[in-house]
Amino acid sequence: MPLNLSNGDFTPHIRWMAQTATWQKSTDDGKEIVEWRHAIFDLANLKTGWGIFAEGVAPEWVFDPTLTQKAPKPQDGRDWRRGFKVSVYSESAFGGVREFATTATGAAKGIATLYEQYEAQRGNYNFSKVPVVQFDGATPWKVGKGNTQVPDFKIVEWRDRPKDLPLEETPGQSATPPPQLQRSAYTDHQAPLDMKSAENKDPDDPIPVEL
Repeated sequence: MPLNLSNGDFTPHIRWMAQTATWQKSTDDGKEIVEWRHAIFDLANLKTGWGIFAEGVAPEWVFDPTLTQKAPKPQDGRDWRRGFKVSVYSESAFGGVREFATTATGAAKGIATLYEQYEAQRGNYNFSKVPVVQFDGATPWKVGKGNTQVPDFKIVEWRDRPKDLPLEETPGQSATPPPQLQRSAYTDHQAPLDMKSAENKDPDDPIPVEL
């Protein structure tokens, strides 16, 4: 019987590299660049909260009770920042389910804008359906005295929930945008909701998308 002596529980994940506007995925041999066009984002199970990321160790989180109720910031002297965690799925690009979690400003803004689309469209579907998201590159964005790049996401299709993405208990009460993600740096600079996909999409005529 093998001994359970592992010091960490590392979930396979993807990471947005704002500096180069590229994606990385974790592998048994380290990190590698991954290109993807479409993936399912499990936004019904999206979590927001306070997080700490350090190289070589699993992230630490204090999650919000719901998307509309912000958890108190831990007062232990460490650099806790607002962030999110969401599962994404693509068999062809990721080999299945990956965790997309970060406290980075550009990624958080991208997810906040995506969630606005999700809120606007999901009234036509129940929680057994999940959105297929298209990655359309990045938009440069100035934050204070610095710069970052925001990933551009668009919902292009809704599909039945894959068995690899089970629905957790009761989905949290949603907000528009959820984002309790917001830091003061971009609270007053919300990107406008792109309603093009919602207006032009016929639910009975799905776009053939490979995942």
